[in-house]
Amino acid sequence: MSEPANPAVEALGVAVAARVPVLLWGAPGTGKTSAIRAMAQAMDLPCETVIASIREPSDFAGLPIVVGDQVRFAPPAWARRLAEAGCGLLFLDELSTAPPAVQAALLRVVLERAVGDLTLPDEVAVVAAANPPEQAADGWDLSAPLANRLCHLAWRTDPRTVADGLAGGWAAPVVPVLPEGWQAEEILSRGLVAAFLHVRPALACAPPTAAAASVGGARLAVAQDLGDGGPADGGRGGVGNLG
Repeated sequence: MSEPANPAVEALGVAVAARVPVLLWGAPGTGKTSAIRAMAQAMDLPCETVIASIREPSDFAGLPIVVGDQVRFAPPAWARRLAEAGCGLLFLDELSTAPPAVQAALLRVVLERAVGDLTLPDEVAVVAAANPPEQAADGWDLSAPLANRLCHLAWRTDPRTVADGLAGGWAAPVVPVLPEGWQAEEILSRGLVAAFLHVRPALACAPPTAAAASVGGARLAVAQDLGDGGPADGGRGGVGNLG
């Protein structure tokens, strides 16, 4: 398999195939949305696009309705369509324009695939795209609880790829084939994380500070904590899975 011009495309495909919630960070107008939709099409997955900034918290937590003598939280139409299909891709676009209340409502959706009283099938992948807050329309920083539930990928644009795409069309994304038994690697990964925490126990729970609220700040914090020892109390090291 030839290496794609944008490594994030390959990483995105692996995350979708493994059903790991993933977030693409990149500047506006650089093809994030098109790449995600093309990936869903290449994998033959139904894609439901939900723009978080124009949604209410009830669109993710469920709309309370009275059924008999009980209150149920009814899921929206897009969630019902994914549940009926049994598989698919939930695309949360413009995530950094979602206000804090909507971000809070998304926590269970991303981690548990729960939308109101409906649980989405395990074969539904969750993918999000966002612009940095300073480049987004009325942007918000991503809250730490939501950020910690996502695998973060940096989306970069290669000028040659853009030129080739404009001249001859855009190549379809390569669908990754995960090796048989890949799930067993999770056990090894857990062991590596456990070993790291034995060495750096202060990083087991170190919520980010205001200085590390942005993705750039988070990466700087990780470099400081892992590169030159970091603060004695763990400081901002808990944001290691943000970047």
